Parts: sequence; structure tokens; C-alpha cells
Amino acid sequence: MIESRVGLRSDIEQGTVEVIVDGPWDGRVKIDLAAAVRKGLAERPRALLLNLTAVKAPNPALVGAVLLAERTSGAVHPPVPLVLVASDAAWRKLVGAGVETRIPIYTTMAAARHALSRSTPPFGRVRLDLQPEVMAPSEARTFIGDTVLSWGLRTLLHPARAIISELVTNAVQHARTPFTVTASRRWDLLHLAVEDGDPVLPRKVKQVHREDVPLDVRGIGLGIVARSANAWGATPTAAGKVIWATLTTALPPRRS
Repeated sequence: MIESRVGLRSDIEQGTVEVIVDGPWDGRVKIDLAAAVRKGLAERPRALLLNLTAVKAPNPALVGAVLLAERTSGAVHPPVPLVLVASDAAWRKLVGAGVETRIPIYTTMAAARHALSRSTPPFGRVRLDLQPEVMAPSEARTFIGDTVLSWGLRTLLHPARAIISELVTNAVQHARTPFTVTASRRWDLLHLAVEDGDPVLPRKVKQVHREDVPLDVRGIGLGIVARSANAWGATPTAAGKVIWATLTTALPPRRS
């Protein structure tokens, strides 16, 4: 029997579970990691730490495995924050793929534990599953508004509501499939995303005013996303696509 290179370590005092990848990355590690994440989440920890410091030569599949771990930890109720601790090589791979906009990444376990020791963890993740119906944008705006206020990010309330309204309207009018709204917080950064079942990627188009559609349910073009967000984009997925945008209280939004 091949011994697994993925282990678990619980910290009872801090209420966390550490998933440790010990050795080089390969296909077997990917399978064992997914199983270890599920096992760690069964303990309902305050946070799940993914320790990748021993991964010196990361495989291209690393990013996908990490995002799967994030999705798994965010799907439990209540969601469990995922925190990454990575070697320099793994850190470069993950940052190059934009993972740091979704998940906090540290280069030492001490730094990660210090962040977790704070009374209010500076991160979180929530999700809402919706159908392509006319009231979906309103439901999403309310959901994101309540989430942003609960996280103490009041200055991001209005741009976050405007962005999610456009992204959801896009999913309702164009994808026409069930979709998922997610919001992730990392320190003063807010990451919004809408994942649907349509593989066609969006493009920013000039707004066309339509009198026949009420203002509160009408999309106002992806231009507002570009103007309101610090960054935004669209990424293909196995089942369709995800359109995302990030906001931060530390920097003014990027203009385009």
C-alpha cells in the first residue's frame, strides 16, 4: 500500500485543522488532498489551513486542487475559511493564477496562525444558489448588501451591490441557467463571483437603454463593473464560466 503524503493536524486551542502536503505534487496527492479536506471539514473547524510549504515544484494541477478545496470548504454550513501557507514556488504559481484574490496566502505558518489568532478573522466566504428568474438580481443585491455590512465593509456597499446586480442580470438574460453567487473577504478585499452553466464569455458592450425593462432589474452593461471594480474578468469552467470582480477599501477602483 502506498502511504499518503497528505496528513491532518488539529489545533484544539485555536480550533483549526491543518492539512499538510508532505513531498512533491503528483496525481495521487491531488486525490489524497481532496479526501483530507473533506475529513478536516468534518471536524467543523474555525478555519482550515492548507500547508503547501513542502511543495517545492508545484504541478500545474495545484491551482485546480486548491480551488476545489476552497469550493468544498465554502459549501459546508456554516462555511469554513480556507487559509494557504505555501513555499516560494507554490506561492508564485498560486499568485500567478490570481488565487490570492480569493484565498489568503502566507509564506509561513506563524504568519497564518497570527492572523487566525485575531478576535475577528479578516476573511470569510458565503454563497447563494439562484435560478434565472426576474427577481434574482434583487435577491443577489440584498444578499451581498447584508454580507458586506456584516463584514464591516460599509464603504464597499454601493459598488458591490451595483456589480453583483450586473453580473446576475447577465446570468439571467444570457446564460439562462441556474447559477451561484459567491462573496469572499480577505482583509480589506472583497471578491464577488457569479458562476453559471453557459460557456460563452462576456464582452464589455455599450449600454443600450431599454424603456420596456424596469430600472431595478435591468443590467446597465459590464462597463459599470469595469468602472466600479479594482479588477474583473471571466474564466471558463468545466460546466460553464465564472465572472468575477474584486473591490478593496485600500485602493481606488480602476477606471477604464
